[in-house]
Amino acid sequence: MNSLLQTFAAAGTSDLEADINALSLNSIGIAAIVLVVLLGISVKVVNNKKYKVVKKPLFALIAATIILPTLLMAGSTVYLNVKSESKGPVHWHTDIEMWVCGQEIELRNPTGFLSNKIGTSTYHEHDDKRIHLEGVVVEKEYDASLEKFFDVTDGKLEADSWTVAVEEDPIENDLDGDKARGDVQTVKDFVSRGDDGLYTLSVENGNDCGDGQSGEVQAFLFRYNKSNDTYTQTKLDEPKRYLMRDESIVPPGDCVVVEFDTPKNSTDRLCQQYGVRDVDRCTEFGVSEFNPDLCNIRQIVESGGDQ
Repeated sequence: MNSLLQTFAAAGTSDLEADINALSLNSIGIAAIVLVVLLGISVKVVNNKKYKVVKKPLFALIAATIILPTLLMAGSTVYLNVKSESKGPVHWHTDIEMWVCGQEIELRNPTGFLSNKIGTSTYHEHDDKRIHLEGVVVEKEYDASLEKFFDVTDGKLEADSWTVAVEEDPIENDLDGDKARGDVQTVKDFVSRGDDGLYTLSVENGNDCGDGQSGEVQAFLFRYNKSNDTYTQTKLDEPKRYLMRDESIVPPGDCVVVEFDTPKNSTDRLCQQYGVRDVDRCTEFGVSEFNPDLCNIRQIVESGGDQ
């Protein structure tokens, strides 16, 4: 069993946990089929003295069919915990907003049967503008990155191009405190339908955002400081290299805003969970009236690069 698990590691797969989970599920499925067959045979054998000689081997096969998948699942869990950088499962969150030419866009709805997420079991989004990392972090440099988030949601994030899995109408209707601007049709023109019937939105640096204004792929990180209830905004030099903070609640978890827009050093966009607590903007984001117990964090201006 150990050699089988090591084979997955040696293969250099991008998501070791997902591969091992698939192996475990496949083994359970095969074992279930074998078990049904063996139990069917045992019904005929158990009360028939003529087949007495095969009763013990049959019982051993039934026991092995139950025990081996159990050992595989237990062994894979131990192996993942030992192999991973996190040394066990984590539950981290980062809020994310995506804007193209002044319009907020949303990720494609889940397409799997009874699925409530887009992505993998470990790394996904629940139609809630939040990146969820819920599992073992094997290699944090990739497993907790913005690059992987778009990879597992059928998109791609590069320095000069950006592809997002969307619906035919990509526009996000839940705008919280941010105001849309620009032309909706300009954004929809970036959407195309693939041979699989699914839609993607693709932009490249230099594409026209309307009125002759060319756009650029860029991303901004909002990071909370627990010591003084402030947060900073930083433009990321390499957006896809962003790594999630090990926080389950936002804030102090991060807010990341990915934009395709005219080049700029900062953005006025903000994730809702930061907005509802900002002393200057909380009422914009849904707080009925200023409440100092809730609206208790403030943005400070700070220069810097990737964090």
